[in-house]
Amino acid sequence: MFDPRAEPVLTVSQGEVFVVETEDAHSGTITGPDVVYRNLEEVLDRVGGVNPVTGPIYVEGIRAGDCVEIEIRSVDGAPVSGFGYMTTTPTLRPDFRAETVICHRRGDQVEVPAGRGSVMIPYRPFIGTLGVAPAGEAIESFLQGTDIMGNVDLPEVTAGASVVILANVDGALISLGDAHLAQGDAEIHRSAIETHADVELSIRKRSPEESAYSGLPQINTATELGSVAPGPGHLEDLVRAAYDDLATRISAAHGFTLPEAYRLLGAVGTVRIGQVVPPVYSAMAKIERRFVKEEQQ
Repeated sequence: MFDPRAEPVLTVSQGEVFVVETEDAHSGTITGPDVVYRNLEEVLDRVGGVNPVTGPIYVEGIRAGDCVEIEIRSVDGAPVSGFGYMTTTPTLRPDFRAETVICHRRGDQVEVPAGRGSVMIPYRPFIGTLGVAPAGEAIESFLQGTDIMGNVDLPEVTAGASVVILANVDGALISLGDAHLAQGDAEIHRSAIETHADVELSIRKRSPEESAYSGLPQINTATELGSVAPGPGHLEDLVRAAYDDLATRISAAHGFTLPEAYRLLGAVGTVRIGQVVPPVYSAMAKIERRFVKEEQQ
């Protein structure tokens, strides 16, 4: 839950490095392939909720209206159990049977079981849900919004990335969870490789001008700039909104006119789709920093 009235579980100073322990999307109830949920209703009945987040975290010196930069220093997936899981439910396709598949982490790879033999894929842990408290009513943590970010399931929310979002309340009240060992473009199967994680963070205040904040959450790295359009909404509209935000940022901070920024994005911009699980959708537009550096002009 992203709740502006919730009592903080932790208060940190700006720049302080700390570790957050997060739970998986089913609150740690999936301990093996014998634990199976047929649909969301079963999860709600048996667990009481989905997609839990750890928090809220109060950041000293942050006031409503400030930009908050959340630096993700590391994500350690499955530090306790050593595995994640994927679920299959008949809600995806009526002819599918409900099942749980355990995916073990093997160093820098993850084992995805299959009848013909396991497939080893790269271990690429990230945080699926991260956000700030809204200004108004509390919002369930499996939802999202431009004012909180929330459950966007974008693999870019990982070590080396900084998430920039506007604080709606004093202290920002940041919460995070819903880690994954890996995920492709779009959470097409209704679940990625869900897991728990230890996440090392630090948080700082940035002015909207310094961040070139233009209304949407940002995910930036040393090599890329990105704007995130959380749902709800049609994916086509979210892709357009993400590109619009990124174009405005490029124009404001890097010396391009707005038409020039759109042309540049049309030439080298890229899109990542995070969520495609109705009613939750998300899209991110990105550009490599090398294309907007002054020496490129």
